[in-house]
Amino acid sequence: MTKVAKKADMIRWSKEDNTNDDDSKGNNEQQQPINNLDIFGQPKDKERRKFEDEGDIRGPDRIKSCVPYMLPLIDGDSFGRFIYERIPPLASLDYVLLRPFVDAFHAVPFLSILLFMTFALGPQLLRDSLSREVRFNAQQAIFIDLLLIFPTLIGDAIEGETVSRQLLEPSTNFVWIMYMSLVIYSVTSCLRGKKPDEIPFISSFAEMSTGPF
Repeated sequence: MTKVAKKADMIRWSKEDNTNDDDSKGNNEQQQPINNLDIFGQPKDKERRKFEDEGDIRGPDRIKSCVPYMLPLIDGDSFGRFIYERIPPLASLDYVLLRPFVDAFHAVPFLSILLFMTFALGPQLLRDSLSREVRFNAQQAIFIDLLLIFPTLIGDAIEGETVSRQLLEPSTNFVWIMYMSLVIYSVTSCLRGKKPDEIPFISSFAEMSTGPF
């Protein structure tokens, strides 16, 4: 066999070895298992739809977590009077959905204090029967309601005084928009199964009040 023929055979064998190595690498890569689970053991590509039990708040706790937010809705309803004047459909919605609760709330003496104490202390006393998420939302609703104390005191202080509507209306609207935004964020998050814990300061206070368990 000539040197040229030997050299050609060596080149051919080298190419075949490289091809076999590539095939074996490809087979090894195909045989390696692919991890499609996240750190919580859920599929990474699984679609998360509304009202599915896949969030932080599950099942009936989603509705239970929304109930305490009735307290700031009732206490802050009066701050929307100028907005209701300018947006009649919103006034009609308020009259149908919220006004009956507001009227009943003010018709019974000390009902406001009783409701406040129920949401503030009740979840802590029923710690064993209520989930931590429900108790957290009860505390957060309480802190949102406490934010309304200062503007309410100012409103009571200037009641009967002559105050320009140009000053009174934007101030009142600001309070209504502020607390309503917090309530809407919290309620929609609960219904989606997500814990509404991204409100600055308020959520932190609610976490501390709820406790570690």
